Formats: sequence, structure tokens, C-alpha cells
Amino acid sequence: MRQILAIITLLILTFAPIHIRAQNYVLSPQSPYTWDTLPLRSKIKESLKKQIYAKSEVKTFKKKFEQSLDMLIAGLHKTSCSRALVKISQYERYKDFIDFIKESTYNTKNQEVAFVMDHPFLPFKMNLSFQIQRITKEGLYFFTFNKGFLAGLKGQIHISKKSGRCLFAIKAFWRGPDTEIPDSVLSFFSQALGQRAMERIFHISRTL
Repeated sequence: MRQILAIITLLILTFAPIHIRAQNYVLSPQSPYTWDTLPLRSKIKESLKKQIYAKSEVKTFKKKFEQSLDMLIAGLHKTSCSRALVKISQYERYKDFIDFIKESTYNTKNQEVAFVMDHPFLPFKMNLSFQIQRITKEGLYFFTFNKGFLAGLKGQIHISKKSGRCLFAIKAFWRGPDTEIPDSVLSFFSQALGQRAMERIFHISRTL
């Protein structure tokens, strides 16, 4: 069921109109989250030791005909950061890690990831591209969606050590013209996709 939800979300993100543009904004903080500074309640933090946390808040501003998405995904990897990042940083090998990614490349010069996705639930192959620095160590990394639905979405990937394990947190924000997708629907699917993606990445990166 989770994989189906992820694929449905990919359909929404891929085939929606591409003319939507985001407003400028500033994400904070400017240093990576640690276990102590992660903006989650203590009870939720403790749950990260066993499961991924994902929350996506979507709001529509009717008077301005605008909509926004604010998402946070966090998880505590079972291994150290150095071990986990050996595979996570190999974007060009994601075709070997995730079944519905058939082609994966990374342009080092442009820092652009490109995926070709295909699955029986999809009507035809899809292309997804976004800019991100290759993640090789703990720190704060930035990514940007330059094309497609929610073009202009910007986010941060926070990576820090926690008691021999590795804390990952992804923060993303977008605001632009109303997508005409109900807030609850966009929130549900973006949250499901985010959680599924982190679960898969954690799974394949447990071993070298």
C-alpha cells in the first residue's frame, strides 16, 4: 500500500501543470539540526529510534489564490553516518537500489540528479530531476526543484551524529499559486511519499 501511495504522489507531482512558480523565502536554521535542536517533541524524538516521522502541512490562502506546503521528515539511521552515506551519496546507483527507478544519473558539474521511473501502476515512464550537492558527510545540504509541479520548492537535508547512529532530517517549503488540489489530499500524499522514500533509503544503506 505504501508503494502505491508513493507512486500516486509521483503521478501528481509529475503531471500537474508546470507553470506554477514559488515565492522567494528563507529557510532556517543555517546549521544542521542535532538531536537536541531538532524541532520535535521529546516523545516524537524517541519514536525516531524505531520509525520514520513525516508531517506535511498544506494551506490555501483563498484571498490571495495561493497555496503553501511545509514538510518535515526525520529518522534515525541504524548505522553511523559514514557507513550510511556510502550508498546514500551514490545517486547514479539508485536504479540498483529502488525497484521503480529504472535509470539514474548525476551531473557533478551541475549538481543535478535525474531519474527515469517506470512501474506497472504508471501509464508510461516518468522523468524527475532536481539539484542537490552530493552528500558525503554530516552537515547541512540544500536542494531545489527547478522543473515540474511545485517548481521552486527549496529544502534542506540535515545530517548529524547521534549515539553511534545517524540523524537525518529533511525540511522543505513551497508557496505559490493555488494548485487546486485540496489541502488534505496534497498533504496526505506528500507525507506518504516522503516517509516511503526515507524508509527505502535507510533500508538499502544499512550494508555496504
